[in-house]
Amino acid sequence: MSSKGSQRRDQRRRLVVSWNRSATGAGQAPASEPRSMAEYSREAHPEHQSSPAVLLPTGLGGMTLAIAAILIAVSGAVTVAAWEPVLGRPLFADGGRFAATLRAVKGCLDPRSMQSLAGWLTQLMLVLAAAVALVVRLMRRYRRDDYKGRFRAWGWLAGLFIVTSFATVVPIGRVFGAAIVDASGVPFGPAGLGWWVAVAAVAYGVVSLWAVLPLHERGATTFWLVLALSSWGGSAAFTWLAAGRDRLVIAAQAAWTMGAALAAIAMLAAARSVIREVRGLCRTPAALPVKDKAPEPADRDEEAEAEAAEPPAEVDAWEPTDGDSQGPDFSTDTGQEHRHLSKAERKRLKKMARMNRAA
Repeated sequence: MSSKGSQRRDQRRRLVVSWNRSATGAGQAPASEPRSMAEYSREAHPEHQSSPAVLLPTGLGGMTLAIAAILIAVSGAVTVAAWEPVLGRPLFADGGRFAATLRAVKGCLDPRSMQSLAGWLTQLMLVLAAAVALVVRLMRRYRRDDYKGRFRAWGWLAGLFIVTSFATVVPIGRVFGAAIVDASGVPFGPAGLGWWVAVAAVAYGVVSLWAVLPLHERGATTFWLVLALSSWGGSAAFTWLAAGRDRLVIAAQAAWTMGAALAAIAMLAAARSVIREVRGLCRTPAALPVKDKAPEPADRDEEAEAEAAEPPAEVDAWEPTDGDSQGPDFSTDTGQEHRHLSKAERKRLKKMARMNRAA
């Protein structure tokens, strides 16, 4: 079998060589053919790619799964990191063959440092919150009744999340506080930390109100954003009161990480609300009871048309008599047998009365 296969390959090789010689001519080197490009379908073009907004959860089930995934991941990382310092029991055994590896793993879970798993999750959540806020800004800018440019608030909110992510690793808060203390001579908090907390609180409060209030469905966004800001406020309070106490330092880092997760959830809730607005799925407020009003002119026209459509009364047979030379009286209608005459009938009868008086 192997000899037959080798014979076939040799035969194909000789055929290819003969084809190349016949195509290029005797004594000429085969011309180099351009490398064939990879083939792509039409959907691979960047113009046909989906926007990041379509990846965001909009249904109740998808939103619940996203919230659960974020909270479970962050809570698990914080719990594992704070297990040994808070409870005093080691999470991993120190001895054995892999003692050095386990010590390295503990270093990755150090709750007192942001260069750990909790710190990485904090950065990830803040970047996610900033990205979703920018997506919301892109959608809100197409709202036709936004004459004051309120969509820019989401860009400012994304910028605040980026600054918060930067402050997680680089101590710019202490730098800012120290600069204010040196410039004003007024100490506020440890190493001027109070100045940084006050400025951050005012910035987040103003921008959050500017962004969230125009939303139709703002309850969920407000709830999660208030929790996030409260968690960051607790982290600042723990840092203020820590004074070298390990448990307060761990609590401050855990509250900071949880605040980042809650901020990401708040932005997902805001994106869901805006997408529902765009698709027209928001619930409209219940209509207030309206008092009875006089019929509109259009209603009166419809009533007149309906009356005109009724069969006319038998008035053509009326002839004026000597005792009734002035014609019938149309001002009152006291008899039950008389019906209400239409406008056209009244005009015709008045015209006949004037003709009789002239005669």
